Amino acid sequence: MRSGRGIAVAAFGCAILTHHDARAQDAYLQGVFSGSIGITDNVSSAAEPLSSAAEPPAGPGPQADGFGTASPGLIFTYTTPRTANTLSYTFAASFFFRHSEASSYSNIATWSGRFVTSPRTTLTLGASGSQGQLNTFQFEGPAGTTTITGTAGGTTNFVQGSFNEGFSFQASPVWQLGQAATFLAYSPLIPRPQRTYSAANTLSAQRIFRHDIASLALSVGYTHFDNVPERTTDPEPAVTYIERDQLLTTLVASWQRDLGRRFSSQLDLGGVVAMDLTGDAVSLVRPAGLAALRYAHDRGEAELAYAYAAAPNVFLQQIQLSHMLTLRAAVPILRPSWRLSVEGSAGAQLARPLERNDAEELVAGPTTIALLTDVALLWSPVVVIPDFALALRYQHSNQRSEDTRIVRNALLLTVSGAFPRRMEPGSRISMTQPFGSAGPAGQPRRDPTPIESPEGTEPAAGSATP
Repeated sequence: MRSGRGIAVAAFGCAILTHHDARAQDAYLQGVFSGSIGITDNVSSAAEPLSSAAEPPAGPGPQADGFGTASPGLIFTYTTPRTANTLSYTFAASFFFRHSEASSYSNIATWSGRFVTSPRTTLTLGASGSQGQLNTFQFEGPAGTTTITGTAGGTTNFVQGSFNEGFSFQASPVWQLGQAATFLAYSPLIPRPQRTYSAANTLSAQRIFRHDIASLALSVGYTHFDNVPERTTDPEPAVTYIERDQLLTTLVASWQRDLGRRFSSQLDLGGVVAMDLTGDAVSLVRPAGLAALRYAHDRGEAELAYAYAAAPNVFLQQIQLSHMLTLRAAVPILRPSWRLSVEGSAGAQLARPLERNDAEELVAGPTTIALLTDVALLWSPVVVIPDFALALRYQHSNQRSEDTRIVRNALLLTVSGAFPRRMEPGSRISMTQPFGSAGPAGQPRRDPTPIESPEGTEPAAGSATP
């Protein structure tokens, strides 16, 4: 872990020393950093029984401790009239004062590229790899980007890799066709690794109106789970390990409406067919949908969304059917001269795994309820210190299953910054995309834009690919 931290710090220094020359060559090198110190009442997100009659989980239970986090990184961007490439590396670490066994770290490297292959077509490519020791704390990003994800608790050593590809074709000023593919591999570094492999492909079509966007997306995803533990009681209680192969097919129609200069809405309706390919293939049909109201302004943004969808969970080795309600916002407080803002995420998820019953039917299993609140009060001084922010942040998570619950509270003080200053302001929240990154996306436009674009620039119409 020391060597990884040293690489990140050296890269940060390199960004400060070389950014002027890089910008002159259509390249941009930037160092970023965030660090914090805080306290928590559940170091390893340990589970506890819901009642005295329930069997207590293994381990010592919830324990309190103080902790610190550090996350230096480097972002390199290179652009030409027809291409844009971004390469980044981030080292993220959290360390506890009294429970060093629960400390975690990760090395994350990503690359994304966008290529204008013709006046009508655009290709996007991306790859990501990460390695480290992970507990269930989620402090790497802003409070407005924290996701609600079921977890088994504890600390895990892991490696993960992913790849994505997208292609869009603008058939006319108002019609756009798209294709996108993703692949993910996740493996914990344990004697019997519970690996997950997932691949998906999506085809989409988009029609732009004066105030609306209509789109249709068909997605097919395959997921393989290795070494899934399964409890048996015949002839005596024991744990066996099986493999699962599951297929998800989703068809969704989307309608996005521009409600003015600052508000927009989205309504998605469709269905999902889940199929368990292990042994005799059995299937389950469920609806899929999304309803969202969004607010966008130069100084703030927000989204209220409800989604019902099916997606794999690599930590629990399950494909889950989930209802999810989320509110995300990043807005200033009162006067701009105060330079105060608040950002955060709040939400609830009701998830049920897809599993086979005794009759070999594919059904939704026991319900898991997850609640999340993550809010931060930020103060940013004048721009003499570029992209600097001081934040007081509080996070509460509560996950309940049949017999146990995982409750964790954390309070921390965070400082973050970037040098040189970002060329464009980035989003402080993440918008809901329940059907994967290849689902319907984009902001409504008041007027269709023409296909014809100057030589060396990409088409102006909205993209149907992620």
